[in-house]
Amino acid sequence: MLQNFLNKLDLKTSESVRIDCPICFNKNTFSAVNNGTQTIYNCFHADCNIKGRTRSPLSKRLFQEAEKQKEPEIFYYRNHWMAESDELADISIDFIKYIKHWNLQEYKNIIRYDRHLHRAVFLIYKEDKLIDAVGRTLYIKNKKPKWYRYGNSGHPFIAGKGDTAIIVEDVVSALVLSKFCVGIALLGTNLLQSHIDVIKKYKKVGVALDKDATKKALKLADDLSLNMNVKFLMLDEDVKEMLDEDVEKLVSKVDKKAWGWMNDTY
Repeated sequence: MLQNFLNKLDLKTSESVRIDCPICFNKNTFSAVNNGTQTIYNCFHADCNIKGRTRSPLSKRLFQEAEKQKEPEIFYYRNHWMAESDELADISIDFIKYIKHWNLQEYKNIIRYDRHLHRAVFLIYKEDKLIDAVGRTLYIKNKKPKWYRYGNSGHPFIAGKGDTAIIVEDVVSALVLSKFCVGIALLGTNLLQSHIDVIKKYKKVGVALDKDATKKALKLADDLSLNMNVKFLMLDEDVKEMLDEDVEKLVSKVDKKAWGWMNDTY
């Protein structure tokens, strides 16, 4: 099957593509680039060993057709995920401390404890259906990865209701924002078309960036500005560290009529 793809290459010189792998079907892991004389292809997923080079054509259209034929992933709730209301003997004290530290008690319906991986798990829903989850390590010392994605839906974590949405870097910040607007955490992934489709549903969109925002975060902001009107806010303080009144002021900035890149520091 792969050879059929490789025989229909339509990439121009120096043109590249990054899409779903046609072999393992993992999201956005397969890359191909035309260096002028040959096409070099590789899947970056740890469980896929597809890589090589060819002079034959490879068609993006065929990849898109393969993606359409791919069955959607069925995401299952794990039996070893524990709610705080379960037997305390099975709940780590680290989990209890984490919940209390960030005042997340009111979000218990979407937070679980993974007793196998020792993580705080945040459930991700789409139209009231559980489609994914992301877990934050509870180890005191650095334990990588800090955030672990349980599924491959690529869907962002969304909390709250309304017409105004603010994009932040982490789940807890999204939950803090959800009291006043919609908080969206992209969970460190690249901006996908599926993200844009979700974000465009909101009338007003803001992107909260730390002053030490990475190049990746700044690129995300630029990419979003090409698809919609976005208000950018450079923060002095982490959203999850803010008082409610300060979070409310932050949301009011996004509700203003001024949009686009502004030297607006909160």
